Amino acid sequence: MKHLFVVTSVGIFGLMAAACDPASHPTAPSTTTSPVAVSPPPAPAPAPPTRSRPVLVTSARLSGVVSEMTSDGLVPIAGVEIYCDACGQFGHTRLETDANGAYDFGRDGIWDDGTGAIQLLISKLGYLVPGGFEGPDRSGWRTVTIDGDTRFDLQLVRRN
Repeated sequence: MKHLFVVTSVGIFGLMAAACDPASHPTAPSTTTSPVAVSPPPAPAPAPPTRSRPVLVTSARLSGVVSEMTSDGLVPIAGVEIYCDACGQFGHTRLETDANGAYDFGRDGIWDDGTGAIQLLISKLGYLVPGGFEGPDRSGWRTVTIDGDTRFDLQLVRRN
């Protein structure tokens, strides 16, 4: 009986295989497939230029004037602290505005990572820095895009 079962299983398997073969059915339609053209995926958009390591650009300079708007017009603010992480020969440069509210990071260069954008941290007790991210010490971060010699003037707002 065991032997009969094996033969029967093989016979059934053979019939099933023959039933699935299109060539064993003379009335079955032909199943030829035509080649399908596959389009390649679209190319990704180019990434913005960045460098793996920033480059010191000595032909760039960042300067400007910090002031406040009063009823008499713009008045310069002396003693505003400005920190620039990407300015100077070694970066991490901090300075204060002079009596005319002017600041100048000079010709010591600016570290460029290929984007042209750098961050400034501006603070002066009794003033707010509008338009930027405010830190816990009430200082404000502002983004500046450097393009050669760049003048970046700021207006602070006196706190009440």
